[in-house]
Amino acid sequence: MATTSSAYRPAQIWLHWIVVVGVIVQIGFHDAIVAVLDAREAGQVPAATDLTSAWVHVGVGSTILLAVIARFYLRWRYGVPGHAAGTSALQGRLADAMHFLLYGLLLAMVVTGMLTWNGIAPLGGVHFGINIALFFAALAHAAAAVFNQFVRKDGTLARMLPARRK
Repeated sequence: MATTSSAYRPAQIWLHWIVVVGVIVQIGFHDAIVAVLDAREAGQVPAATDLTSAWVHVGVGSTILLAVIARFYLRWRYGVPGHAAGTSALQGRLADAMHFLLYGLLLAMVVTGMLTWNGIAPLGGVHFGINIALFFAALAHAAAAVFNQFVRKDGTLARMLPARRK
C-alpha cells in the first residue's frame, strides 16, 4: 500500500464518515437485534418492531462492510497522504497500525454479526467483545486526531473533513 497521494480522495473521506455514522447508528439498534435473536433461540416469534429494527441493524452493518471494503480498496489503489510534518517514525507506525486495527475490527464485527444473524455460529458474545474493542480503538483514533489538530496544529483532522477540503 502506497503513501502516494497528497490528499485523501473525496470518496475516502465520505466512506470514512459513512462508517462512523453507521457504527453510531448500530448502537441504537442493538437491543432490538438481541431481542430477535433471543426470541429465535427460545422458539418464539419476535416482536414486529424488534424485527424491523433488527433488519435496519443488518442493513447498516452490510453498508459498513461495503464501505470498509471500498475504503481498503481505495487505500490500496490510490494510497493515502503521508503523515503530517513533525510526525515521528514511531507515531507514524502507530497511526498505521491503528488504521489497520480499525479495519480489522470493523470486518470482524460484520463477519461475526452475519454468522450470528444467519444462525451459522452463535458468536454474539464475540461480536459484543469486538464491539468493546472497537469502541476503545475508535475513541483512541478520534482522540489522536483531535490532539493532532488542536494541540500539534498539524491539520490531521482537517484532512478528513469534507467541508475543509480544498
